[in-house]
Amino acid sequence: MRIGIIGSDARAAAIGRLLVSGGHDVSSQAGVGETETPYRQASTREVLVIAVHSERIDEAVTAIGSGIQSQAIVDASDGTSGSSRHTQADMLAHKLDSHRVVRALITLPQAGASVPICGDDPTAKQIVEEALEACKCVVTDRGPLSYASELERPRAA
Repeated sequence: MRIGIIGSDARAAAIGRLLVSGGHDVSSQAGVGETETPYRQASTREVLVIAVHSERIDEAVTAIGSGIQSQAIVDASDGTSGSSRHTQADMLAHKLDSHRVVRALITLPQAGASVPICGDDPTAKQIVEEALEACKCVVTDRGPLSYASELERPRAA
């Protein structure tokens, strides 16, 4: 599967290594595979993984631009929740104007790990599940994107 990763920290690199171990063609800003711009990743990859710190989400969305062609967008950002009314994943889906956002890979991934996911689009969730299962992960569907707060740690007060 062709997967793009937006992010350049240790989490993004770990996600890239996991996906490469599953035989995926990974393009990343994290030093895994060839480097592509976020816009190009969004327009040419089946899955786009956004693995940036929550404070850089707006910057990532701007770099991606409009007209996202990826079949699934994985919100793998740092895992802090948004407001009490909306999860960070809900806000990302709204900013990207996409129903294909799947919340997953919040903790540092490794082969064989149990990975919970949330999302509203069954096709996007299936694509993410197949990608993770190829990496020997066990995927648990935790429901719609509105349930993503169950996967996120609360922000410090």
